[in-house]
Amino acid sequence: MPAKNIYSLILVCSLIVLPIATANSTASNTPDSSSIWQVLTKGKIHPNLRYFYMNTDNVGSSYDAYAHGLGVGISYESAPWKHFSLGISGQWMNMVNTSSFVPDPKFPILNRYEIGLVDLINPQSRALLSRLEKLYVAYSIQKSSIKMGRQVINTPFINPQDGRMRPTAVSGIWVDWNNISNTKVEVGYIHAISPRSTTQWFGIGESMGIYPQGLNPDGSKSNYLGNIKSQGIGMIGITLKQWKPWSIQVWNMYVDQVMYTGMLQADAQWPTNQKSQWIAGVQYIEQHAIQDGGNQDPSKTYMNSGAMSRTFGAKFGWENKQWKSFINYNRITGEGRYLMPREWGKDPFFTFMPRERNEGFGDVEALVAKVAYQWKKTPLKAQLAQGYFRLPPLNEVALNKYAMPSYSQSNIEVTFEPKGKWKGSSFSLIYVHKIGLENDILADKFIINKVNMSQVNFIVNYNL
Repeated sequence: MPAKNIYSLILVCSLIVLPIATANSTASNTPDSSSIWQVLTKGKIHPNLRYFYMNTDNVGSSYDAYAHGLGVGISYESAPWKHFSLGISGQWMNMVNTSSFVPDPKFPILNRYEIGLVDLINPQSRALLSRLEKLYVAYSIQKSSIKMGRQVINTPFINPQDGRMRPTAVSGIWVDWNNISNTKVEVGYIHAISPRSTTQWFGIGESMGIYPQGLNPDGSKSNYLGNIKSQGIGMIGITLKQWKPWSIQVWNMYVDQVMYTGMLQADAQWPTNQKSQWIAGVQYIEQHAIQDGGNQDPSKTYMNSGAMSRTFGAKFGWENKQWKSFINYNRITGEGRYLMPREWGKDPFFTFMPRERNEGFGDVEALVAKVAYQWKKTPLKAQLAQGYFRLPPLNEVALNKYAMPSYSQSNIEVTFEPKGKWKGSSFSLIYVHKIGLENDILADKFIINKVNMSQVNFIVNYNL
């Protein structure tokens, strides 16, 4: 077993044994020491289990795939001591069964989805994988906190993106400040990331390019993996709720030597009666390259010098306790590609649909309609989403990083979250169907695992 696996195993097991041992031992005569032991014994231990089945069926019999992933983990958080607390979690994952990740000689296209249930760095390995996902010290006072170390954050640009075995995690310092009424401030510095579908930790520059890199604006293959210079990410987000019914979000992210991205979003809710309400929102995102975008060599940089992009989004909907319905729109202008490392999180757009993204494209129009229903007496909910995504032509590589054709996408999702003795568990079934909208006959590399395909996901989570 690799040293890192042994280390994380010992570390997590010690957190299980330590509270038991100290609870049965004689308390120390030193007041401070005694209080520390009590803090440890009163800490909370939370086991978790995750099973993920994924099956992708491409048009014809060209290249289909399936995979079963199983993961278990345990997390521990101490009780607070003089406003301080400790947190740690370890995760172990294994591929139970899967189709081959070696491309068929007739169709030499690497699997795009199922491979994400294993370690992308070493997809052929069937060894037990482990990740020390959280390891932090937190200081909390009133409603605010400062957390230092490995943790999971949820922002528009870096987020868990819960579509694989484990979420994206970060290492750094994160401040969550809520001491002013109707105001939330989040600010932090991140120096390392462990992307979903990986077990290792990477520096900010190193983390960019682990996922497929696509094409440079001149049509050559991107080659920024291992070639980006960046010392870290600075981020600040402010949410204001003073002007009801509006809620305003302002986010700014600075990636050292690479790019700057800002977002302004406004959301509103207007009650129609005591049981229902209208919902609306608008969003604006703008980003610019910093210096050379990560590397002086244009063939190895992430964002070309002088590059920029803009996106505009809007949503409108109605909901009550049982029904939710939305119509969402997003426009990425033709000024440039919207870029955000896929290793870091999912798109913040209102039109985001699981299993596909619009990152890497410019000159995009997206329209998505969603309707969801929650049963009254049964902990069951269902959602249907239909999207239309007009992308730039395949030969306009300056705006089409991943050579993706325009497509329509349908998602059906059903989630069951039982109560009682099964509380903490959830069962989700997600069906995805994508159809290409190009009239021309396209080569397999533009179709397989991109359009004219369907996919089934079955996910079981248990968190105690």
